[in-house]
Amino acid sequence: MINIGILGSDNGHALAFAKLCNIADANGEYAYPDVRVSAIYGFNDSKEHTLEVAKEGAIPFVAESPEDFVGKVDAVMVVYRDGKYHLDHILPFIKLGYPVWIDKPIVTTPDDAETLCKVASECKALVTGGSTMKYNYEVLTLKNKVESGALGKVSGGFLNFPANLKSEYSGLFFYASHLCEMCLSVFGYDAKALQAHVTDDSNFNVVVFYDDKQVVLNFNENTSDKYYAVVLGDKDCATSQFDLSVIYKLGFDRFIKMIKDKRMPLTLDELVMPVYMMNAIERSIAQNTKVSIKE
Repeated sequence: MINIGILGSDNGHALAFAKLCNIADANGEYAYPDVRVSAIYGFNDSKEHTLEVAKEGAIPFVAESPEDFVGKVDAVMVVYRDGKYHLDHILPFIKLGYPVWIDKPIVTTPDDAETLCKVASECKALVTGGSTMKYNYEVLTLKNKVESGALGKVSGGFLNFPANLKSEYSGLFFYASHLCEMCLSVFGYDAKALQAHVTDDSNFNVVVFYDDKQVVLNFNENTSDKYYAVVLGDKDCATSQFDLSVIYKLGFDRFIKMIKDKRMPLTLDELVMPVYMMNAIERSIAQNTKVSIKE
């Protein structure tokens, strides 16, 4: 049995991941017969809510500190709503050799991204995470069409998803990672620069520049809950609407596969690229100009 500890009960992701493997379906079958979320730590949350999440998610052990996980679990997930706390709490587990999942946003600063990559590389650690949206079936279908050449030479595209520049959880970092990660998954991790255009805190566009294409990201909370992607090629074009119903499982599948196969689904550079994108968005807004994603 693979026992997983979750750092953070304030985020709904904690309960979603716990239910995936701890709660049987109507036929008494478990989606992951050999995996359980067996421990949780409630950082930045009330004890009452942490206990409520543990009860609803059938999590047997509520830790008083992250250190309580040591020796009790085989892998660790950190899912704090505010990503600025992720690095400090997950680094000890990386150094101890635990496979880890770091929820979106991975971290919030380039310095933290560099530290994470350095330590994980030195420890030969198994690290993954970020937005589960990049594993959405429609996103992967578009990714395959781009990489296979089915659309011909791709010149650009469009994606939309909500975000808010003034979120209490480190501003745009709380939600912008979803759209950044989908963009990178579909169009490639070799984006070079970007420029942001702001209407208001919950409605802003970012043009992402590649060497041979431009992609428009529309961060907008003022629309319906329907999200789309368009890919433009010289042979064909593709449009897709995202289905959000199974995204937790699609991400969790990758985490469990990584634990079992000991192979990361993304390189460390790919994992932290959205962090550089989001910092570049902030710089572009502040400077009102096009900026390099990596300075």
